[in-house]
Amino acid sequence: RAGHAIGCDEADVDGDGHVELRVYSDQFSATLSPLRGAGIEEYTHFATRINYADVLTRRREAYHDAALHAPGHGDSGGGGGGGDGAPSIHDIEEGIRLDELPPVDADERALLRERILPGSLSLEQYARGTYGVTSSWTRVGFGYQILRSSSAVEIRFQSTASEGSVLGKRIRFEPDGSFSVRYDWDPHAGAACDWFTVELSLFRPVSITSVPEAVIWRHAVETIAKSERGLDRTIQGESVTLRWPVESGSATVQIAIAP
Repeated sequence: RAGHAIGCDEADVDGDGHVELRVYSDQFSATLSPLRGAGIEEYTHFATRINYADVLTRRREAYHDAALHAPGHGDSGGGGGGGDGAPSIHDIEEGIRLDELPPVDADERALLRERILPGSLSLEQYARGTYGVTSSWTRVGFGYQILRSSSAVEIRFQSTASEGSVLGKRIRFEPDGSFSVRYDWDPHAGAACDWFTVELSLFRPVSITSVPEAVIWRHAVETIAKSERGLDRTIQGESVTLRWPVESGSATVQIAIAP
């Protein structure tokens, strides 16, 4: 739009039949899905050429189960490796074993995934994905209003009462790509010991500040994938989860690219 340093378009960006929101300037672009929890699914800064939301969602694969139940085997005497001692495909397949199943993700990874988590939940359980939630907005559709100006784009999201506890989520993008998020939730939506949480799955670190100051959990997002070498472990990025006592009822988060 002529004269505007920042803009916002509504379009079916990924061809799934639903509208996404694309916010952009000459410094960055961000793609948000109102249907899928109003998360930021792409957040690219042109100066760094990095999509900071580019973290793979972990799934259970058939070879994970096979590797967990694979029997151990002893020395085959080198017969399977050939005369040069190189392992054969059969040897590699036999050598794929896991002591435990790798973590999986219940939800698609993105920036700004909101949940109310039980106060009894540990970081170890959370990192493994073996946890229940008190409430979650990760798969909830949000209504929205876009407020545009030449200096900022603000998107006001709100979930509906029919989809559980109402969550208000106002995201304001600046032309340089930094953004702030204001949350308002029902302070009685969980038990007194529960936490309102916001998860960011980050391909690279960003600067994060919050008011009130959040208690933060961090853990690596690691995938285990089958390759011609066996099983490869890859750190896809980092999960950063900000937590506030549910009774707080509101919080603000500021995100900027780390210098």
